[in-house]
Amino acid sequence: MLGARPDPIVYFAALFPLSLAALAIGYAYAVRHSKAEGEKAEWAFGLGQAAVFALIALILGFSFSFAAQRFEERRALVVSEADAIGTAYLRAGFLSRERTLQFRRLLIEYTSTRLAAYAEVADIRAERRSMERGKDLQGLLWIMASNVARRDPRSPFYVDLTRSVIETIDVYDRQEAALNNHVPRPIFGIVVLSTLVGALLLGLTFGRAKAPNALLSAIFCLLFAATVFAIFDLDHPQGGFTQVDVSPLQETLSEMTRAIGSGGSATLPR
Repeated sequence: MLGARPDPIVYFAALFPLSLAALAIGYAYAVRHSKAEGEKAEWAFGLGQAAVFALIALILGFSFSFAAQRFEERRALVVSEADAIGTAYLRAGFLSRERTLQFRRLLIEYTSTRLAAYAEVADIRAERRSMERGKDLQGLLWIMASNVARRDPRSPFYVDLTRSVIETIDVYDRQEAALNNHVPRPIFGIVVLSTLVGALLLGLTFGRAKAPNALLSAIFCLLFAATVFAIFDLDHPQGGFTQVDVSPLQETLSEMTRAIGSGGSATLPR
């Protein structure tokens, strides 16, 4: 199973008002307890604030980069999976006509289950059924490929076919692991904490100056919440607004389906 992926919009909806609340607390505290301070005190506060904001920016940038890197890895694996399936389809042409058609139809069904698994992330049970069906089809493909390879172990064509099946299974496992590999929760906790601390500091600044700015406060909290949302959305593809592009798999499925319909054992157009 690819795992439950909560909707990232929930985090945005929770973090935005929390940031506003933290900013309001900082402002209220500063208004109530701040005293007239000298130039050195103001300079020290500004320096410390700048250092904290720089650290927050570093944490957010690192987390965003990490999530984006994971997203690119998952997208590249979709291309690798489509290539592996297409190669297996072509190499199935070395089998007898009847076995070629059987193998290729299984491969088409397998590709359909893979696309279904990507589309059903929001429904864990449906996703699990697609994943289990994919595993079953992998077993059938391997049985067909390994049986002909055992009967004629000297044939390089059958060896290549078994290698293609192995590669297809291997890419599947790597993609499943990649989709389950997320930014660690403690790091997300630090990101959220950084967001609230940043809002609190801005509130302190407004409070010390006794010059509230509602518009700037809303923009600041909105941007912070949106940044955390983007990090979480990239880290949980298919579960939010960001989607891993599965068009390579869709194109491979379309080509295989057209090839089967046009001549049974026809090869993929390249």
